[in-house]
Amino acid sequence: MGFFSIFVVKEINQAIVLQFGDPKKIILKPGLNFKIPFIQNVVFLDKRILNLDTPPEEVIASDQKRLIVDAFARFQIIDPLKFYISVGNERVARSRLATIINSRLRSVLGKQELQTLLSKDRTKQMSLIQEGVNTEAENFGIKIVDVRIKRADLPQANSEAIY
Repeated sequence: MGFFSIFVVKEINQAIVLQFGDPKKIILKPGLNFKIPFIQNVVFLDKRILNLDTPPEEVIASDQKRLIVDAFARFQIIDPLKFYISVGNERVARSRLATIINSRLRSVLGKQELQTLLSKDRTKQMSLIQEGVNTEAENFGIKIVDVRIKRADLPQANSEAIY
């Protein structure tokens, strides 16, 4: 019985002790901890900075030119209780973050001309995107560390017309 009451929180994790599904204790530091067997269970959440690859999204620039943008983000769970209550797990959080990032990408990049989007002066747009995503991600107990564009390509039809 004593074996079921001991659990270890590793350095890369944070934990929430649940009693009949309700959060009772947040554990942020690594070490040996105790719980009441069969009444309490533990949910472990990652403390590390996590990666999120969003699906490619078609963006229409302000000059009505289309661009396929493939972005990624790095995020960290900073409030485990808020995270657990609002999204429950990492899979749901990734799905919601991907939607928010793609929405913010379309909104910010849609106000720019294609030439600006393809230039090296993307830093300003990326920081605007990161700020907007961070504002919404805070509601989930998440901090967005970075948002970047991996690739920005013209759609196949536009590529053929240009070349």
